[in-house]
Amino acid sequence: MSDTAEYEFDPYFEQAPMDWALDPLEDDSGGMMAVRRVALVRIACVAAETGARLQRDGLAKDPVNWMVTPLELFGGLPPIEACMEKDACSKAILLHGLGLGFDADPDAMDRLFFEASQSHAAGT
Repeated sequence: MSDTAEYEFDPYFEQAPMDWALDPLEDDSGGMMAVRRVALVRIACVAAETGARLQRDGLAKDPVNWMVTPLELFGGLPPIEACMEKDACSKAILLHGLGLGFDADPDAMDRLFFEASQSHAAGT
């Protein structure tokens, strides 16, 4: 018998999910949120890919602003929320890797993502 308990947490937002206008230097800004470790790694990967793309392409766009702006690609969620999920994370990395528009058509991205997934599964 173990003294520890296993819990599964869904992200919990104390404020509206789309309110990401936070001061990163303020300790009490934004409330609390429970996320899985893998979700944090996904967010970090997307943030790194976003910054790398902007630098690589010489674009004067703020990567943090892109991460916190609600996008049609993610059903109106900002990437920082959407990319906690595996498929959204993969779509964001594909978007930046291919240098597509910053809010690509969701249907077109779904087709690209499906084709990329099928190619990867087939080993080609």
